[in-house]
Amino acid sequence: MLGLVAVSASARKKLVRRNPIPVGSFWNKLKLRSDHQALLLLLGGMQHAAKIEYQLTYSTNGVAQGINGSHEPALGNTQKELVFGTCSNNDCIAATNLTDMIFELRVALENGQTLVKRYQISP
Repeated sequence: MLGLVAVSASARKKLVRRNPIPVGSFWNKLKLRSDHQALLLLLGGMQHAAKIEYQLTYSTNGVAQGINGSHEPALGNTQKELVFGTCSNNDCIAATNLTDMIFELRVALENGQTLVKRYQISP
């Protein structure tokens, strides 16, 4: 025979809630430029972000290359253009035979947590 047992409120296990990561407002979008020689990074909704850093790594003709950058959330929404290649004195050389492209975005939140997004990109 089954019986119902009443459990007092004090006997119930307390549910501890942690502050959820407020990422609902933060967004990012990645898009290859039409000529496939750059990655366009769009960032927005940064009310809860304290710091934003990104890294793009890839190989060109078997040589590892990379781009590191950051954005100050207080400056608001932004668009960055990450060009595949090297530039010096406004003279740029486009990278060729791109492989192993990975983009990583790190968002440090005001509550101390860090959101990491990683993308594999096919140029």
